[in-house]
Amino acid sequence: MNRHSRTARCVPNTCPDRLGLGIPGGTMTARDDHRRETQEKVLLAAEELFAARGFKGTTIRDISHQTGMSVGAVMSVGDKSALLVTIFDRKIGKIHAHRREDVTATHETEDPVDRIMNLILPFVEVFTEHPDLSREYGAVLMGGSHASAVFDDLGGHLLAEIETAVVAAGVTGPEAAVSARTIYLSYLGLIFVWAGRGAVDDDNFAANLHAIVSFIIERKGN
Repeated sequence: MNRHSRTARCVPNTCPDRLGLGIPGGTMTARDDHRRETQEKVLLAAEELFAARGFKGTTIRDISHQTGMSVGAVMSVGDKSALLVTIFDRKIGKIHAHRREDVTATHETEDPVDRIMNLILPFVEVFTEHPDLSREYGAVLMGGSHASAVFDDLGGHLLAEIETAVVAAGVTGPEAAVSARTIYLSYLGLIFVWAGRGAVDDDNFAANLHAIVSFIIERKGN
């Protein structure tokens, strides 16, 4: 399989099952374990270098030097764009994994709009932590050469969480699924608009998203 094709959704150790999201994965062999260790070292080095030097300022050779591995070993994990996508997917996957562990959390007294906002905002923080890298990430996804679990398995998890919150807010039947998808797509749209503007305004982002969620929940709940 071409590692950079649209069907290559993630490399081993970055797929949702490796992050504890309950998506089935294969049995690990000794070779898989070695590959996993290599990937972990490469991804950690790439994340550090991207944060320190920027995406454009980092080369595969820099990552090779950082890890003490050959350029070929680094490229076996992925090119720069694939590494960046995987880094973001891992961050997002870990949020989902943490939520699965927090099974005792209750939301009965939480405002429905606040509950939905609290589902989404941790993901927004992933993007606002390193705005320049987030813009590069968005550009890679828009280019279409590298797929992201954010739009597949991980996106499905968030969409399901939003729909559960929408139903709890009193929206029932087919409208619950439509409302949840509208909120989810609005969140993605705001992320890309924010990234394209080249300026960080977290408060404005949150305010716009809150207005959308409020409109949908209050309109459908009545």
